[in-house]
Amino acid sequence: MPKPQAIQLPADVWRTLRQEWLWVYRSPVPQCGVWSAEIPVPAGVFFVERGEVRIQSDGKETLVPRGQAFFSSPRLRRHWFAPGTRLLSVGFRSQWPDGTSLFRDALNFAAEASALCTATQQLFTRIHGTQKLVTYRQAIAPATHSYSDWAAREAAFNTWFSTWMQTLQELSVQPQLPVRTRHRRVDQLVAWLRALPLDQTTPSLPPDFPIGARRAEQLLQQQFGIGLRLFMEKRRLDVARERILADQATLKEIAFALGFRHASHFTAWFRRHTGLSPSEYRMSGVEQAA
Repeated sequence: MPKPQAIQLPADVWRTLRQEWLWVYRSPVPQCGVWSAEIPVPAGVFFVERGEVRIQSDGKETLVPRGQAFFSSPRLRRHWFAPGTRLLSVGFRSQWPDGTSLFRDALNFAAEASALCTATQQLFTRIHGTQKLVTYRQAIAPATHSYSDWAAREAAFNTWFSTWMQTLQELSVQPQLPVRTRHRRVDQLVAWLRALPLDQTTPSLPPDFPIGARRAEQLLQQQFGIGLRLFMEKRRLDVARERILADQATLKEIAFALGFRHASHFTAWFRRHTGLSPSEYRMSGVEQAA
């Protein structure tokens, strides 16, 4: 069977990708035998070194047995881990300038990937040295580095990423190009909304914006099926989920940063959208990170 051909793009296009390395860890899973909350995950991969994992996402359930890898698209999902499960995991963000992911819809499947597993083991050693096990929380903890150390870490991740891309090519999975909207005003509108402070709960267009509020509503409805207010509400909820799981801030601090004057209002709002309080969500998600 012929080897799949990789997508060819000019170097200037590839340079626009924003790469953000989030973690590499190897650790037993701290909580097993229960389903997690529905949590946001970035792009990445985890290898099941012991036990097994079940993933619920996109309306389907996937079993990942020992020895296989799960390739994840950035989205919401739930996890279930068998007792004794241990994972080797890499998480990252790889986004085009319009904010879409390089593999936004193409992943979420399990497969064998021996070359990538070897590369991930090598990456773990390059990042964590002689440590045998590093938990998810340890891997995402803030740390300082010299410039040379930081550059070496970036180089190690980039070397790993090359193997990741080659592995996906061999699995006939291609990267996805930036979404081209039919209306450049949509690009301007979305860029402006994404730049708004998250505590601005009622978005209003600036006086010099090239379109009015009514036209902005129409464009968002045509492109995304939601209006200005719901666009910002979804953005706040996405950030709330991420910060609750990965941020060291207190829930009260997160609430204030998102524009809630009282933590109780934030709790009620978050429970209405997710079915869980922020503290319940943090407990479930942190203990079930993959």
